Amino acid sequence: MKIGNTIEQLRVQRGWSLDELAERVGITKSSLSRMENDSQWPRPETLESVAAALDVKVYQLFALADAEPLPTTPPSWVRDEEEIVHAYRAMEPDARKQYRELARILADKGRAKG
Repeated sequence: MKIGNTIEQLRVQRGWSLDELAERVGITKSSLSRMENDSQWPRPETLESVAAALDVKVYQLFALADAEPLPTTPPSWVRDEEEIVHAYRAMEPDARKQYRELARILADKGRAKG
């Protein structure tokens, strides 16, 4: 099982550098690099932090490590969607409701044109 390769693939899919993920997790770039190269096994709490930063569960990291290889080309929409999700999560409940309503209106408008 190559959990490090899975971490690297998920990081690359998101368009993140080693520095970006390491900063999100709170570890050094060199520690993350050793994890990705499977030369250092992370402590359980570090693995949980890595999984959380990648927006997956720890068990999903293991499942993905045992599955087919993941594509490494990041989709063009990853960063835009990430910004939207982070903005949404930072909103108060009333603002979230308004945001969802606006999104539905814009989606309906887009479907009507298409």
